[in-house]
Amino acid sequence: MAFGGLAPSAAFAVIDDPLQTAIEAAVDSQEGDYTVSVREISGNPRRAEVDGDKKIEPASVIKLFYAWAALRERDAGRLDLDQPMASGDSWISCIRVMISVSDNDCSADIRVALGNEKLNALFAEWGFAGTRILLDAEGAYVGKTTTANDVTRLLVRLEGGTLLSPASTAYFHRLLLRQVWRTRLASGVPDGVIVENKSGEFWVSSGWTQSDAGIIRGEDGTYVITVFGRNDATREGVATISRAVYEHLHGRRITPTVYPDNQFTPIARIAIWDKPSRNIIGYLEPGDEVTVILSKRRWVEIELPKDRRGWVTYSSLTLNDTYTWE
Repeated sequence: MAFGGLAPSAAFAVIDDPLQTAIEAAVDSQEGDYTVSVREISGNPRRAEVDGDKKIEPASVIKLFYAWAALRERDAGRLDLDQPMASGDSWISCIRVMISVSDNDCSADIRVALGNEKLNALFAEWGFAGTRILLDAEGAYVGKTTTANDVTRLLVRLEGGTLLSPASTAYFHRLLLRQVWRTRLASGVPDGVIVENKSGEFWVSSGWTQSDAGIIRGEDGTYVITVFGRNDATREGVATISRAVYEHLHGRRITPTVYPDNQFTPIARIAIWDKPSRNIIGYLEPGDEVTVILSKRRWVEIELPKDRRGWVTYSSLTLNDTYTWE
């Protein structure tokens, strides 16, 4: 079911040459290789891209498509998000951690439950020609691809309300607002500018990939940007490209936001475990600063003093003020 109809895949504006030049200069200044897609939504409908239709290993940015597909099933009445998945965690819990802390286990759970072939058919139906789950001859999962333009189109349609029902659209926006990895796109814009994004990184034989895609609510208008870096690309490189786009669209230089390492604080006094549900090794109090390292479904691993680590439940944490936009 397509609420509001399908936005045409060719709805992007004509390439804006000055914006194109600014992006190419930023890309050329960085180590690694980058593909970029930018689409201004409000104000002047400017657009630019660098290899925007090149198929890329998208790392965790692909989770945007999985979340959309799951919410679309809910809108069609085929899925109750409160029901448990095979892991025992609910759909809604898995979608939340898949986006907010980029959980890989929940991402795999959701992809498998939705079905690889069904996802590929959905991507093709909606015009995301470069987005695909890669399968071997026996139908087993081997990877995924997308393009910067496909991801930008997805977010443009989300902003336009044509992807999902109004309720699911609003929920998707809330998920993106709570995404905590902010050293890429969000670190290239000024303090106070809202960034709804999904980032990721992935090691391949040619080196690190660094990816991010988001809706940027700038001081003078809103735009969507997708950046995929590979061949030992860096987070700083993505942030530099983000800053170049923001400064060009707004016509002035900026001081980018710097986010603290600690993203959370406990809602109440909570236990710290050495492993999920194993042995309690300490406690956290409300107001304590919490830095999340990684996640495993409803559990997150956190940094502790003296280079130690522990595990707490994700639901026991709330974003600190610096990370809160809503």
